Amino acid sequence: MPARKKTPATGTKSSTIQLWYGENQSLLAVELAKWIELFRAKYPTAQVRRFEYSAATESELVAGLHQVTHSSGFFAQKILVVLNGTLAVDAKGELGQLIIGICSAPSIDLVLILAESKKIAWTKPLPKALKKLAQTNELTLREFVNLTPLELEKWILAQARAAGGRFAPGAARLLGQALDNDFFALRNEIEKLTAYRGGEEIRAADIDLLVTPKFQEDVFAFIDAVGRRDARAAQITLARQFAQGVSPQSLIGLLAWHVRVLALVRQALDNNSQRASARELAQELGLHPFVVTKTLQQIPYYSPGRIAWLYGELSGLDVKLKSTPTDPQVLFGLFLSKLSTLRPNG
Repeated sequence: MPARKKTPATGTKSSTIQLWYGENQSLLAVELAKWIELFRAKYPTAQVRRFEYSAATESELVAGLHQVTHSSGFFAQKILVVLNGTLAVDAKGELGQLIIGICSAPSIDLVLILAESKKIAWTKPLPKALKKLAQTNELTLREFVNLTPLELEKWILAQARAAGGRFAPGAARLLGQALDNDFFALRNEIEKLTAYRGGEEIRAADIDLLVTPKFQEDVFAFIDAVGRRDARAAQITLARQFAQGVSPQSLIGLLAWHVRVLALVRQALDNNSQRASARELAQELGLHPFVVTKTLQQIPYYSPGRIAWLYGELSGLDVKLKSTPTDPQVLFGLFLSKLSTLRPNG
């Protein structure tokens, strides 16, 4: 796996000129919204301007940038400018030269954030020039990568504290497993859970009740394939997950969460003499009806023995992912090869 670059925390000492980029665009957007909010709180009379690049409106963007970045005089005021999607422009063109000029000699009243959603070609002239400025600390680079489960848990706990909430032990991890690196959903759910608990600890039961897990269809398809002992279909769905950039630990977390739900629903069905509806089971177990409905579709494949086997294998796979240098996809492949050894009613 490629080396990960740590995403600096908000508040890290840095230049007033910054370049934000990376695969985790939802975290970038959430952090940018926080920056704007803090900027407005600190400078109530300041301007905040956002510009989106397009070739059709490049001349208007150049004029707008000139206006907001070259204001001076007695009435000059603090200004935050967010410039989206400009790193592909010609460095020798008017806009490219303007960006380099602003970054090389910024106004004392200017805070500029260059935000990029696409992969940056660092060998191109404009990105290369900005990277050179970063090497002399005139510009700060901030890369937003997908967080590991531990980093995600720490982020959730910090957001909860800022919102006046707190999580019971293990509950923040459960929320991270349910929503993974979807920071829009995480932010909204943290606010909802904090308001629901009214200052008391947010518990695992609250998450099961109020949060709909962000299950990918491929995760459901994988569980179905495991139940049918169809190793080929399971391999295809996992390959798709890896191709989409899902981290191995995030995938383990999602699968373990789902196996836990399978066990709860299986036990409830076995203990009930009368057949309960999905809504009744959801209420009894403190789970979301959507999750129970999807799980009931898979229950015919899963006896208690099969659920226990799957959970044990996932636990073993989790240990191997953390303790060996073997490629994660190879480890998942070995895990899938064991499917054929499980008896249909095991």
